[in-house]
Amino acid sequence: MEEVILIKRAIEGNRQAFEELMNIYFDRLCKEAYMRCKYEEDVKEIVQETIYKAYRNISSLKEPQYFKTWLSRILINVANDYLRKKGMVDLELDEKAYIKEVVVEDRVEIKIDLYNAIDTLEDKYKDAIILRYINDLKIEDISKILDRPINTIKTHLRKALKDMKKLLKEGYLNE
Repeated sequence: MEEVILIKRAIEGNRQAFEELMNIYFDRLCKEAYMRCKYEEDVKEIVQETIYKAYRNISSLKEPQYFKTWLSRILINVANDYLRKKGMVDLELDEKAYIKEVVVEDRVEIKIDLYNAIDTLEDKYKDAIILRYINDLKIEDISKILDRPINTIKTHLRKALKDMKKLLKEGYLNE
């Protein structure tokens, strides 16, 4: 069944359509939640709360084509609230946390864990990077989700990529 039809039915109150949508988006929600908190139990809580809030508020969605954007916005808000309530803010950032040593054919190689590198970014940059490159959303959609101007999103993406590039170069210099 076409996604837009499922969304329209869910908006009208069809529980089965909503469940099918959640089956379609479940992995995406889990990935996005994991990118924000890194702990499996927290991911479960965040995704569960996101699904609950989406179900309770699906009738408020006016345009079915913005379902993905709307759902991402809910997840971001739930994740931010959850992390704030749990006090999960890194007070110290281990500069080497994104570097892994891997043994390959009797050689030790240093590999960069991109997910951890993304995690070192400020939240506003992290959100833009996750939505653009992990969720493959257009800049216009990211602008709507984050409620920021398109040019601000472009700036956040440029800054995040610049910071990650610097991070990657520093990682390789330590080899």
